[in-house]
Amino acid sequence: MSCMSSHEALQLTASFVSTAEHIRSHSEFCRRASLYEIASRIAFLRAHMIARNEEVRPVFGQSFRRAAFATA
Repeated sequence: MSCMSSHEALQLTASFVSTAEHIRSHSEFCRRASLYEIASRIAFLRAHMIARNEEVRPVFGQSFRRAAFATA
């Protein structure tokens, strides 16, 4: 997961969430759905870390606002 961009990590998060919602509709697969939800949380946190590393850092004398992230 370290070689992907923050955008790709967020897409992976969305994929895990939609899979978990689909699986949760079947009562016998609740454990698997909870694993997908945990994976989506991990992917979201990883996307946040990647985005922090990707953000543009100001050069001396310049000021930039930090990117705003959604809360989980």
